[in-house]
Amino acid sequence: MTDNDRAVGQIGLRSVDLESAVAELTYWLLPEARGAGLAARAVRLMTTWCFEAAGFQRLFLKHSTANIASCRVATTAGYAPEGTIRAAMSHVDGLHDGHLHARLPTDEGNDDGSA
Repeated sequence: MTDNDRAVGQIGLRSVDLESAVAELTYWLLPEARGAGLAARAVRLMTTWCFEAAGFQRLFLKHSTANIASCRVATTAGYAPEGTIRAAMSHVDGLHDGHLHARLPTDEGNDDGSA
């Protein structure tokens, strides 16, 4: 391991429903790792794995409506906005409305490895 090989964030799945082949994708980065496209790249790679290797049929993610950077990550990674979920996310400063984004394996861009 080199000095640069350190964890700077997390990506994972929650709310996994194997019967319906649906899962929620989650991610975060440390502040010093933000702004370089790393989150969107990780989301695209995880999305590809979920569709091609794990067989999921729908992935979704949500973020606070106040988190413009996370919205940019979602749309850059090809997750279409589906709407606003009201008072659905608990943060330190209280409940936040959230944006819901989703992706299907049939969405444009999934066949060229850019998922």
